Formats: sequence, C-alpha cells, structure tokens
Amino acid sequence: MKKKEVQELPIRSFNNSNNEKAKFKIEIFQSFEQEQIIKIEAHRHDYYHILFIKNGIGKHYIDFKTYDVKPNSIFFVSPSQVHSLEVSADVDGYVITFNSDFFLLNNSIQKLLDYPFFHSVSNIPVIYLPEKNPKIQLLLNEIHEEYEASEKGRVSILRALLEVFLIKVSRLYHQPTINQSPNYLSYQVQKLEALIETHFKDYKKLNDYAEMMFISPQHLNNLCKKGLNKTVTNLIHERTLIEAKRLLLFTNNSITEIAYELGFKEKSYFMRFFKKHTTLTADTYRKQNNFL
Repeated sequence: MKKKEVQELPIRSFNNSNNEKAKFKIEIFQSFEQEQIIKIEAHRHDYYHILFIKNGIGKHYIDFKTYDVKPNSIFFVSPSQVHSLEVSADVDGYVITFNSDFFLLNNSIQKLLDYPFFHSVSNIPVIYLPEKNPKIQLLLNEIHEEYEASEKGRVSILRALLEVFLIKVSRLYHQPTINQSPNYLSYQVQKLEALIETHFKDYKKLNDYAEMMFISPQHLNNLCKKGLNKTVTNLIHERTLIEAKRLLLFTNNSITEIAYELGFKEKSYFMRFFKKHTTLTADTYRKQNNFL
C-alpha cells in the first residue's frame, strides 16, 4: 500500500513559461495560523527547494527519513524527492525554489550535481549552522530584496547571488553520509539526470539511457513520469535547450556552430527544435535576452 501511495503523490511544478522570473522564487516562510503545529503534506516537485529555518522547531521528512527542524537549519530538496513538514507556529525563515535552467544560465562551471546536498543518495540534505550566521542571513535578505525589486539586470543578480549562497553553504557542509538504503525512485531519477548531464549532446534517445542503466525503456520512462511527471525525452530536450540558451547568450558562436556542438546534424533541425520549445527563433532569443 505504501508504494502505491508514494506513486500517486502530487508533483508541484512551475508554470511553463519563458519568463525567467517564473523559474526562481524566494518567499518569507511564516505562519499566520492559530494552530500550534503547521503541517505540509507529502509531495514532490520538479524543481529545487531550499528551506532556511531562522526560528522554529519540528520535523522534516525527506525520502522517508526524519530530520529535526531547529533554529538556523537549512534543508535541501532535489527534484523527485518526497518531503513533508511539521513545524511550530512560531517558525520563520525563507523558502527558495528554482529550476535547473535558471541556475545553469548563469554560465557557471559549477554544476548543481557538484553540491553535496543536492542529488545525493548518501549525504544528509540538511546543514545545522553551529550558531546564528549573520552572513548567511544577510545574503538571504539581499536575495529577497533583489527578488522583490524591479531593477534592470535583476535576473542576472539573482542568479549570481544564488550561486554565492550555494557556494557559501557548501563550505559549511561537513556531515557524515547516510547508511540507510536510498529511496529507489529518487535514486534512479538522480542517476538518470546525472547521465543526461554527461551525455545529452551525444545521446538523445530513451533507449540510450535505458541501456546505460540496464533497465527497459518502458520501465525507465515510467520511473521518470512517477518521479517528475516528465518523460525521459522531456528531460533530454530540457537539458539541450538550457545549453542552447547558454551558448546563445554567452558566446559569439554562430547558430550553425551551436547546432553542431549540441549534436544536431543540420542547422535546420536545431532551428525547428528551438522554436518548438521557446516559440522564438534562436536569433530572436539571442537579441531579446542579451542583457540577462
């Protein structure tokens, strides 16, 4: 019964949009209810989720493992992971959510997979700060202020501040690994995303990744749908599109050069692919977003 219940958990998602603001959000986490305990039911999302607890206590359940919620703790939830929350009504802090393409369009050499608290099946997804850390708090305040503002270049600043935040908290991460077996679905989804990250330019078919993972294409696609509400092809296309945007924004490469770099045999195939997924031609996207 538990397995069936997990498969039917709701998957939260950003609205499909080419608006960069729609791919990043930071909100103040507070309760305005009278209840003593705030409960958030179990669910998944297809985006990254960071929860900073400045004040408050409780329990955070991530992939069926229980973690204490206490002041000055930071939780990290990766796409496809199951989590739920029970916290005291005096809780306050910040919630950050973002898509992988929002981060990757920063043209950083750092990858989300490189951070020990994301996409990990063995590391603990929480940092307990030893004491109040004013630098982390001030950085989160700055991210929130920039998000609420409407100044020119805000998206670029938000990307840069997010990366600074992730680097700073990764320096504070010195936690032991988990000895428990990882959740099967999360493990397989994370393994798939790591393979796509490595091979998306050369391998663009479901069968390629099923073969690498030694499971049938149908089974792999079913796992992907249950974990992320997406097909394997969706993930490959999303990663290809992210790289296309990066090359358009941060290089002077011609459209033909970009097409070949991404594994398209013809420029025309790439042009059709890009317009299908963004409604814009590659040239138009480059001209409209060269300020990001």
